[in-house]
Amino acid sequence: MLRYFGVAERTAAVYAAMLALPGADVAAIADSLSITTDDVRQELDALADLLLVSMSAGDRPVTVPPHEAFDVLIAREQARLEARRRDLESSRTNLAGVVESFLEGRVVRDDFGLIERIDEGKVVRSRLYQLLGDARSSVASIEPGEPIPADALPAATRLDDHLLDRRITVRAVVSAVSVRTDYWREHLQRQDAKGALTRVHPAPPMRLIIIDDEIAVIPNSATRSGAWILHSADLVRPTLTLFEHVWATSTALDHVVHSDEAITEARMRQVAVLMAAGLKDETIARRLDVSIRTVRRLVSATMAALQSESRFQAGVTAVKRGWVD
Repeated sequence: MLRYFGVAERTAAVYAAMLALPGADVAAIADSLSITTDDVRQELDALADLLLVSMSAGDRPVTVPPHEAFDVLIAREQARLEARRRDLESSRTNLAGVVESFLEGRVVRDDFGLIERIDEGKVVRSRLYQLLGDARSSVASIEPGEPIPADALPAATRLDDHLLDRRITVRAVVSAVSVRTDYWREHLQRQDAKGALTRVHPAPPMRLIIIDDEIAVIPNSATRSGAWILHSADLVRPTLTLFEHVWATSTALDHVVHSDEAITEARMRQVAVLMAAGLKDETIARRLDVSIRTVRRLVSATMAALQSESRFQAGVTAVKRGWVD
């Protein structure tokens, strides 16, 4: 248990020996651990600093009652963690200045402060971090095409969680093709459980982010990864209208996921045909364009419906029922 407080292994061993050998002197503790008395005294000093032991007359260390000692250690550790938390919050505040310095000279702004042009993807991400950090009420986005890479997911999750913790309304439209990827679908489901709102569209028209209905981030088609940032409600209104139309014509994530995994007789007939052909679950998943997990549920349901104990028996029964030619 002492390792949770950063106590070295030998120090913890000396403490354990003291608990196991009450009243033992330094020499007896050293013998029990096959170390020297000088080693024991060194570790006793460390334990004394932790308020776990004290020394009595006769060279006999005395253990402080564990419940008292560990209360002190826990309180000390909680204070350290709280100080660390304050440092991290302070670093977040200081980061704003660092981001502003990075953006200076990399963002081209018009004379009226209504339009920004950014040519580099990494600069777009920094500016987005800044804008989302200043969001007051809502963030709406459209994400066409494939999901973001798996290695970018932790950073995206932290950003989303920060928005949700601040009670910002987060709405997102993603493509139907993207939710077929397990890690992305599961990420969206977790975020929905936290309060985000996600819908699925067959073919979202463009990438778009709208903040507080007043700022819109849209792709800069002249560059591969750049963006235009529009300010003011008047400039943003067309993009907001587009988003609301796409949102209204999309399907809730929960409905799409459960529809994809629904066990129907038609689905079980398909699975029975493929099982009878001797195909493995992975191949069936590719043929049906569903996840392995869904295939296994379908196989189990199909075998239960056919009252079969093996895939071979299920194939035979499916033929008798006319499910398979």
